[in-house]
Amino acid sequence: MDIHSLMGRASTMMSGKRNDDSMSDRLNYRYTVAILVIFAIINMNRLYTDQIKCWVPAFFTPNYDEYVRSVCFVQNTYYVKHLDKVPKTYKRKKESEILYYQWIPFLLLIKAFLFYIPRISWNTFGLKSGVQLSDLVESSFDYKMPTTDAAHRQMCLDYVVDTIDEYCNDHRRQITTRKDLNTFYRKISAGWCLSGKYLGNYLVVLYITTKLMYISISLFQIFLLSILLGSNFAFYGIQVIDRLFRGINWDSETRLFPKTTLCDFTVREFGHPKLAHEYTVPCVLPLNLFNQQMFTFLYFWYCIVILLNIGDFFIWLYTISPKNRRAFILTRLHSKKYPLTNETRDLENIRIFADDYLEADGFFMLTLIKENSSDFVASEVIHHLYNEKFLKKYFKETTRARTSTIYDAIDTKQDDDSDSNTKQRRQFCSMIC
Repeated sequence: MDIHSLMGRASTMMSGKRNDDSMSDRLNYRYTVAILVIFAIINMNRLYTDQIKCWVPAFFTPNYDEYVRSVCFVQNTYYVKHLDKVPKTYKRKKESEILYYQWIPFLLLIKAFLFYIPRISWNTFGLKSGVQLSDLVESSFDYKMPTTDAAHRQMCLDYVVDTIDEYCNDHRRQITTRKDLNTFYRKISAGWCLSGKYLGNYLVVLYITTKLMYISISLFQIFLLSILLGSNFAFYGIQVIDRLFRGINWDSETRLFPKTTLCDFTVREFGHPKLAHEYTVPCVLPLNLFNQQMFTFLYFWYCIVILLNIGDFFIWLYTISPKNRRAFILTRLHSKKYPLTNETRDLENIRIFADDYLEADGFFMLTLIKENSSDFVASEVIHHLYNEKFLKKYFKETTRARTSTIYDAIDTKQDDDSDSNTKQRRQFCSMIC
C-alpha cells in the first residue's frame, strides 16, 4: 500500500463518499472550501453585530455617535502608531489606510469559489471522455464490501471490466487507426486534452491540467491576500513563528491587523453649507481580534495545501510513467492468488497490454480504483482484463490486423513485380517484332 492508497482510504473514512480523484484534490475543493465558507459565515455574523466602535467627543448626541460609527465603517480607517503623530496630508493617511475589514466575508466566498473551479472543470470535461469514473469507483467499492452478496459483487466486477475494455478497445483509440494522423496534429492533441480524446491520454492530460490548476490557485490565494492586506502575506507565518519563539504575544500594534485605528469625518452645519467641522476620532476594530487568528490559520493551511499539491503532482507524473505502468501491471498479474501461467510469463504480451491496450487512460482508471477501493480490487480487474479481454479479443485482432497488413504489403510488392515483368516482356516482344 502506497501513500495514494492511504490518503484515499482516510478521505473515504472521513467523508463516507466514493471519489474519482486523489486526497490532495479533495483537500482543495472539499475541505478548504468548507473551511472558507464557515469562516465567511462567522465573519458575516460578527460584521453586522459588532462592526466598529469609535470614541466621540462628549458633546456628541447619540445620533451623532451612530452617525460616526456608520461613516467610519463605510469609509476606510487608517493606522498610526500610538507614539507617532497624526499625519496632516491626505496622501500620508492614504498610505496607512485599512482596506479589507468590510469585505472579508465576500472575499472568503470568492476564495472558496476559486478553489472549486478545477473540480468543475474536471467534472465537465471528464464526462466528454465517454466513461463515468465515479461509477467505476462506486462499483469497485461495492465489490470490495464483504456484506455484498456474490451475485452483486460479480455484477460490479463485470461492469468495471467491461467499461474499461469498451473504453480501451474503442477502434478510434487503436494505434492502427491513429497512424494516419499527421505529426503536427498528433503532438498538439497529445498535449491538449480537448482534442486528444482518442489518443489514449485524454483523462491523464485533463487530470494533470487539473493538478496544475490547483497549484496555481493555491499560490494565487497568497498573492490575493497580500494585495488585500497591503502587506507581503507570503512571509506572515515566518513572523508569527518568530514572535512565538521570542515569547511575544499577539501584538495589538501591528500594521497588518490593527485593533485601534483613526477615522476622519466631517459634520456640516444645517443652513450653513460652507460651515463644516472636521474631526479625527480613534476607533476600535473588534473583528480584527478574530481576523488575526483566522488568517494565521489560513496561512499555515495554505502552506500545507500548496506543498501537498506540488508533491502529489510529481507523484502522479511518476505513477503514470510507462516504466512504472509496466511494473504496476506485472506485479498485479504475478499476485499470490493467481498462479503463474505461460500467458503471464510473456513479458512482451504484458508490455503490449500496458502500452498499447490500456495506454495512459486505462492505467489511470486502474490507479483510481486502487486508491479509492483497494489494491485487491485493482488486481482482480487487471487479471480479468488481461485474460478475458486482451488475450482473447484485442491481442488476436491486433495480430490478425498486423498479419494482414504484412500480407497486403507482400501482395502489393508481388503485383508490382509482376507488372514490371509483364511490361518488360511487352517491350522485348515489340523490339523483336
